[in-house]
Amino acid sequence: MGDYLEAVGLRRDYSRRYPHEFSGGQRQRIGIARALALAPDFVVCDEPVSALDVSIQSQILNLLSDLRSEFNLTYLFIAHNLSVVQYFCERIAVMYLGKIVEVASTDVLYAHPRHPYAVALLSAVPVPDPRIRKKRLVLKGDVPSPANPPSGCRFHTRCWLREKLGNPEDCSTIGPVLRDMGGGQMAACHFAEQVTAQAAQEVAATQSVIETATALPD
Repeated sequence: MGDYLEAVGLRRDYSRRYPHEFSGGQRQRIGIARALALAPDFVVCDEPVSALDVSIQSQILNLLSDLRSEFNLTYLFIAHNLSVVQYFCERIAVMYLGKIVEVASTDVLYAHPRHPYAVALLSAVPVPDPRIRKKRLVLKGDVPSPANPPSGCRFHTRCWLREKLGNPEDCSTIGPVLRDMGGGQMAACHFAEQVTAQAAQEVAATQSVIETATALPD
């Protein structure tokens, strides 16, 4: 175990300490070392940095990146922080109510999402430059229960594109499957070809300040 502690930046004698003697970042490193001790090829990272402050997050992400190369690992990285996902991941699957609605490389997804939910998610990512004003695309209504999802497309009850298109019936009656949109990008939307930045901006422009302020977080 000592070798793996050193691999994650800790000393060998740390194995004789008690859990309360470690900081949050050190505990995360110990968790990574325990996973490495099993000599895996595939590692599931479920929210590995969500409980850490920003400076420690970057350290853990850089450590995971180095270990990926050193041990030839493949990660399944599960996270809600879209900025972290963009920094760390090479390929992304977006899920809504337990179903994958879009799959694409990181560069392609962030440049041109093709599912209405992915568009709304990315519009909520804060921009660090205060000189840039960004209009968020707000999703209306409550999130349905995953135990009893809506018929057809699970997103249709909150979909801004469906509303813009006049509420086509297919959205509520036929469950869309992932379709190849080219370039390795796949989207589960009947009208993915009509998902454009211009369409999203037009919808966002019609939303009132009150809607934006009272929108439920996703």
